[in-house]
Amino acid sequence: MKGQSLIMQFIMFFVIGFALFLTVGSFFRYQADRSASEIVSDSLRLTNSYISSASITLIDSCKKCDEITYKITLPNRTAGSFFEVFLQNGLNVSTPENKFFTSSIHKLNFTASLSGSAASNKPINLTYKKNNNQLSINS
Repeated sequence: MKGQSLIMQFIMFFVIGFALFLTVGSFFRYQADRSASEIVSDSLRLTNSYISSASITLIDSCKKCDEITYKITLPNRTAGSFFEVFLQNGLNVSTPENKFFTSSIHKLNFTASLSGSAASNKPINLTYKKNNNQLSINS
């Protein structure tokens, strides 16, 4: 009888320890995933804001020029992903993992026609054609 209770005690402590190990590991995994998700979301917002301010600066910079081009280089990878930038009904910045951030570029999408797309792993060219009032983006 003494051997059976010893074995049962060993099994119970093993199960309790294993459950505790899984709980602590799951908690830290959740924290790491949440932090990575917040980093990607904040990076999308900052990238959108940076391209938005570059667009406004581009449009407002040269009053006498017919066509202005501005070259932007973004970080290649943030939290394991790169960005895709679209000018379509506003400025859309997204990742391949289906996270995105959209803005109207301070209502610029109502006054100018927007077109084009680019990826952040190449330099991004913003081009404003004053005659057509067209803002485009390409790699």
